Amino acid sequence: MATPGFNNRINIANNLVTPFSGLTSSRPNAKFMSGARCVLKFNGQLVGFAFAISWSVNTSFSEINTIDDYLPSELAPQRISVEGTLSALHVPGVSATTQNWQADINNFLFAPYISIEARDQTTNQIIFATDKAVVLNRTENVTVDQLSSMTLRWRAIGFLDEKVPSSQPANNFDKASFEAKFPASSPQPAAASLNPSNITNNIA
Repeated sequence: MATPGFNNRINIANNLVTPFSGLTSSRPNAKFMSGARCVLKFNGQLVGFAFAISWSVNTSFSEINTIDDYLPSELAPQRISVEGTLSALHVPGVSATTQNWQADINNFLFAPYISIEARDQTTNQIIFATDKAVVLNRTENVTVDQLSSMTLRWRAIGFLDEKVPSSQPANNFDKASFEAKFPASSPQPAAASLNPSNITNNIA
């Protein structure tokens, strides 16, 4: 039985192609996304000297507790926060301040938001985009015998990704939809059906 990666039972060509076949595919529906396919823009301008970008979307919920109940009554949505980092090479004469990405001492009080866009150049699909972001922190790294680099930490209000925006609210996360499927007048379900995983599957 052949195993993926490097082994003695398949030839060298297969070993070289197998781990990277999805990454190097030129088809529009390639199996995996890679950095080489990503086009990154800050304020509508290409950032050709960047080599990494990451972001985090946090959806926080708070527990609504009631008296004499050791389980929360519900999980109420609290806040959506978006933040990330950009890593790039340091080009002399080009910095976060010269590109108006980060506020400086002269415009700190009235610096405008910046836009960030990461797009798949093969399909032209947006991977991540926001038009209200600010740079919170910049870290510069200059080392002997190595290329200088910088890391920007940013935070944003709202975002777009692969999902097409929709005004239709989800109807699977409210009490009314749960009671419609489990009305109070119906017979008490068996103990096995009260398993949280079963309830989750029924709601979905």
